[in-house]
Amino acid sequence: MHKNNGFTLLELLIALTLATMVILLLAMGMNIVMSEWERSGNRLENSLDKVLILLNIERALEGAYPHTYFNEDDNKRYIFFEGEEESMVWVSTVSPGRHPGLQIWELSPSKENDWIQVKVIPAFAGDPTEHLEAESETDSITVLEGYKATFEYLYKDEKLDDETEWLDKWSAKKLQALPNAVRMKLETDGDTEPLEVVALIQANQHQAIRPIKP
Repeated sequence: MHKNNGFTLLELLIALTLATMVILLLAMGMNIVMSEWERSGNRLENSLDKVLILLNIERALEGAYPHTYFNEDDNKRYIFFEGEEESMVWVSTVSPGRHPGLQIWELSPSKENDWIQVKVIPAFAGDPTEHLEAESETDSITVLEGYKATFEYLYKDEKLDDETEWLDKWSAKKLQALPNAVRMKLETDGDTEPLEVVALIQANQHQAIRPIKP
């Protein structure tokens, strides 16, 4: 009498059930891994975007140009660079889109003060402030969500053995020069470590006009 070496119907059902459970577990595990990978990828992408934005701003500051304009009221020419504690505007040789010619850069807080607004427009002859006022707010882009920016400006007094001082304001119209460097600090309301960027103004190496003691 020959033995039946095949599977019974019950054994086949049990095997199919176990195989289905294994496939479901693998699918769930793969879904968890892919979700975590996507979240990690988004964090990495956000970090890279943040770094690229900061690098562009740093390059634009390093490329600050002693752009001059004529003021009809005073009948004088002035260098353009105006910096406050939370905003700054200057003329740079750097363009984010690699456009030819000088560009006016403006950094300012958003209305909610939790974004940074960036505006970049061509610098034509005349007072750059007037050109900025003629542009609409829609030309600004908001970057670095959740961050508040503050700025400081390095003053170097050559008459006092290059004594340095960080100022919370800078007016090239009054000081007759660009700052030696700009320090930008980015902070959030959370526990995130503040970011700090120090950009050296390279034009100072060739600038004949030196700042007046503020």
